[in-house]
Amino acid sequence: MSLSDVKAKIASGQYRSPADCAEDVRLIWSNCMLYNQDGSEFYKLAKKFANRFEEKFNKVKVDEVVVDGEDDRPPSLEEKTKFAHNIYKIKSEELGEVVTKLDQSCPHALDKKPEKDEIEINIDSIDPRTFHTVDRMVKEYLPEALKKSKKKKSTGGETAPAAKKAKA
Repeated sequence: MSLSDVKAKIASGQYRSPADCAEDVRLIWSNCMLYNQDGSEFYKLAKKFANRFEEKFNKVKVDEVVVDGEDDRPPSLEEKTKFAHNIYKIKSEELGEVVTKLDQSCPHALDKKPEKDEIEINIDSIDPRTFHTVDRMVKEYLPEALKKSKKKKSTGGETAPAAKKAKA
């Protein structure tokens, strides 16, 4: 995630609310502080920008806009299963962003095992709003080939088997 990504998402209308945009901006600053040494110039700048952003953002009246309460409804078993499968298909850097978001919004869903250098995600412990947010993140991170094949399956799934039967 970068400021140019945020700018592009704003321009294309991908954010559902100002709060979603703010989450990405916060992620940028937290990643900068996470991956740069405490006290370094980059760390200090990220902290300064994070504080300035929060000051400015707190002055803006933000009304959460949720479409039909979608983010508040519990995820279905199918959604959880797809999320669990999709998370293995994204790059490790993107998985790091998902874990960072979970750590910020729903830390009890993460089981950190430092001795094994592992983190387990307990999907059932993720609150509905956070689940839908990270699920959208994972879907955005999927490689384009997977996104296209899913669209083909959903739109052309009925015609392909019929064509095979006709040839046989």
